[in-house]
Amino acid sequence: MSTYEITMSVLGVGGFTGLSMAFVLNTLLKNGIKESISSVYKKQLEDHKFLLKNSEKVFQYKLDASKYLYKILRDIIPKRSYPDMDWDEACEAIALGFSAHEKALNDFLCEYQSTLSDEILKRIRSAISACSDGQFEFYWDSEQQEPIANKTAKEKATELYDALDGAVEMLRKEVHEMISMPRT
Repeated sequence: MSTYEITMSVLGVGGFTGLSMAFVLNTLLKNGIKESISSVYKKQLEDHKFLLKNSEKVFQYKLDASKYLYKILRDIIPKRSYPDMDWDEACEAIALGFSAHEKALNDFLCEYQSTLSDEILKRIRSAISACSDGQFEFYWDSEQQEPIANKTAKEKATELYDALDGAVEMLRKEVHEMISMPRT
C-alpha cells in the first residue's frame, strides 16, 4: 500500500469519524437544549397555573365581599316611610339600628378582612366606630315612649353611611380592575 493510499484511507476514516462525531454532538446538543428549554417552560407553566388558581380564588372572595358589603349598605338605608322623608329622618332611622349595623360590619370583617385593602379596612373600621360611638347618643321621649336620636347620633349615622358608601365603591372598583383585560 502506498503512502498516498494510506493517507487517503486515514483521511477518509478521519473524515467519516469527524462527520459521525459532528452528527452525534449536534444531535446531543439539540436534544439537550430542547430538554433544557422544555424544563424551563414547564416550570414557568406550573408557576402560571398556580398564580392563576390563586388569582381566581382571590377574585371570587373579593366579588363575594363586594356583594356582601353592598347588601349591608342597602340594609342600612331605611325605606321611605312617606314621600317627603328627608335625610335627617333617615339618619334617625339609621341611628336606631347602630347595634345591628355594628354587628353586621364586624361579621363582615371576620369573614373578608384578609382580602381587603388597607383603605377599605380603614373605612369599615370608621363605620364600626361611628356605630359604636353613636349608640349612646339618644334621649328618651316620655311622650312617645321611645328613644330619640340626638344631633350627635344623626351625625354618626351620616359618618357610617359615608364611610360605608366609600368602602363599597372602592371594593367595586377593585373587583372591576381584576376583570379588566390586560393591555398589551
